[in-house]
Amino acid sequence: MKKLMTIVLLTIVSAGSVFAQNAADEQELIKLDKEWSAAMNRGDRDTLNRIVADDFTTRNGNWNKAQYIEQAMKDKADDDLNLKNAAAEQLNYSVKFKGAEIAVMTHFTIGKGEYKGKSFTNYNRSFHVWMKRGGRWQVVATETSPVPDGQVLRQIEREWGVAIKSKDKAWFERSLADEYTAIGSSGQVRNKAEDIAEMLSNTDTVTTDELSQMKVQVNGDTATVIGRQHLVGKDKNGSFDRNYIFTDTFVRRDGRWQVISSQSTLVAPETTAKK
Repeated sequence: MKKLMTIVLLTIVSAGSVFAQNAADEQELIKLDKEWSAAMNRGDRDTLNRIVADDFTTRNGNWNKAQYIEQAMKDKADDDLNLKNAAAEQLNYSVKFKGAEIAVMTHFTIGKGEYKGKSFTNYNRSFHVWMKRGGRWQVVATETSPVPDGQVLRQIEREWGVAIKSKDKAWFERSLADEYTAIGSSGQVRNKAEDIAEMLSNTDTVTTDELSQMKVQVNGDTATVIGRQHLVGKDKNGSFDRNYIFTDTFVRRDGRWQVISSQSTLVAPETTAKK
């Protein structure tokens, strides 16, 4: 019995050590990935040479390490001439380990800026394979592809809630069309300027903002998102717990989705709601 308990304890300790090591490696890989992105943006050849493995390849083997870095330098030169106010945000990281020395990473990237005088917002999904060699992680393969419209629109819906909580006026100026109209749950109608003013002056505190049952319909450059929203928080009257059904209509202009109308209806809670 004592021998069995010893084996069990050793197994638990070993599993805990692996988990801790994976957690540390995950944070290191996320840090490296962001460093890689920053090096691409500033045309830092030395950093790229350090992060990219000698046997690196891109999707379908189109570029090796040398070709990839040279293309990065050309892109930087083009950006210096044509790109302004560029920014990129990586989010929704997922890192899966295959043993101690191989990791598969996926993440979402939102790129924003102005290219040749036109504003843009790009949504991409990235897939990377990392290997640890000599105690150092390097990327050995990568693939980046545009995110389908349905996923983009769902992401915008999530960004919307974050923008309300952080009172991000710039997000609303960029994401709401000039002819935007909002119809609230009590029937009030607001235009873009009025809705932004309402958002900035709102003193409610939201602790829970959950979206569920989102259904997206895309027809060319027009799209509709229908879903449910669950809000919990406090306002001037005390605590609240509210459920809404919403319908948001989007238009795509210059490659970027904007909200043209929004309507919400207060409803009873639905305990079977699925995300």
